[in-house]
Amino acid sequence: MLETKLEQLILSMLAIILLGTTGYVVIEDVGWFDAFYMTAITLATVGFQEVWEMSDLGHLWTIFIMFSGIGLFFIIAGHIAQQAVDLKRYRRFRMAKRIKRLDDHYILCGYGRMGQAIAKELQNAGKRFVVIEKDIDKITTLVQNDVVLIEGDATQDEILLNAGIEKATTLIGVLKDDQDNLFLTLSARSLKSDLFILTRATVPSSIPKMTRAGADNVINPYEAAGTKLARQAMAPGVVDFIELIMNRGNLDLVMETITIQANSQAEGKSIIDLEVRKNHDIIITAVEQRTGEANFNPDPNYKLNSDDKLIALGSKENLIGFEKLCEALI
Repeated sequence: MLETKLEQLILSMLAIILLGTTGYVVIEDVGWFDAFYMTAITLATVGFQEVWEMSDLGHLWTIFIMFSGIGLFFIIAGHIAQQAVDLKRYRRFRMAKRIKRLDDHYILCGYGRMGQAIAKELQNAGKRFVVIEKDIDKITTLVQNDVVLIEGDATQDEILLNAGIEKATTLIGVLKDDQDNLFLTLSARSLKSDLFILTRATVPSSIPKMTRAGADNVINPYEAAGTKLARQAMAPGVVDFIELIMNRGNLDLVMETITIQANSQAEGKSIIDLEVRKNHDIIITAVEQRTGEANFNPDPNYKLNSDDKLIALGSKENLIGFEKLCEALI
């Protein structure tokens, strides 16, 4: 409907050009090209001098064309602006509906170079996520890629609520400045106490501040990259194997963290009781107890407690099946 109206307005402008040209030919008895040229410079209001010495009736005709063209031009400009506003409003409405259907999703705040890499990894893993971004160029890219997004400042409570933070499981903060990531952490933690918050700190001194603000994990990208390079240099085979595991496009293996929930079928049972290898074909590589103590290659007789976190390796399908065993019974 909006496109139809715009087409009608453009046709009206062409009609004015045709009418103006014909009027000059009839009133001033000039050639068609001179009449068209006079109509064009009148509508464009460029201020060129008259092509011929014009009569009073010709001047009145010029005034009529001028005001008709200017009026129609403003109508077209207003219509285009309104169409842009309506399109933006529709996009927000469509995104709100998509976010409303999400549950246990990720919220990615910031779509810079690191944010784009994170988004790509989440997409490859089949994770549901929402991106919060305020840069217009990055928003354009997100819209073109059909990524679920919220336009605005991620440090604002209203924006986080619009992103469905109350139903999200994880928030990743990779905003440009450490101050923004710190404020984001404070806001997110105040809105949901059990949200897992992972954020970036470019300055090492910011890490303890973000931890106190409520971040569960704080990454310094420069230190992380340096550590990875050093490990690659010292043990390239090990690093390549881990990369192979984590790259789902190369191998059907996934490493996941699974939490033992209270009143689940796994609570109080040992790894050998659950027959993890036989029934689920996965490997428990480590157990992080609620006290924070981590046991690598845990004893098969270790009895699992609620809030224990298992680092498990296996196919995605098998891990999903085992995770259901660790969920609380309704």
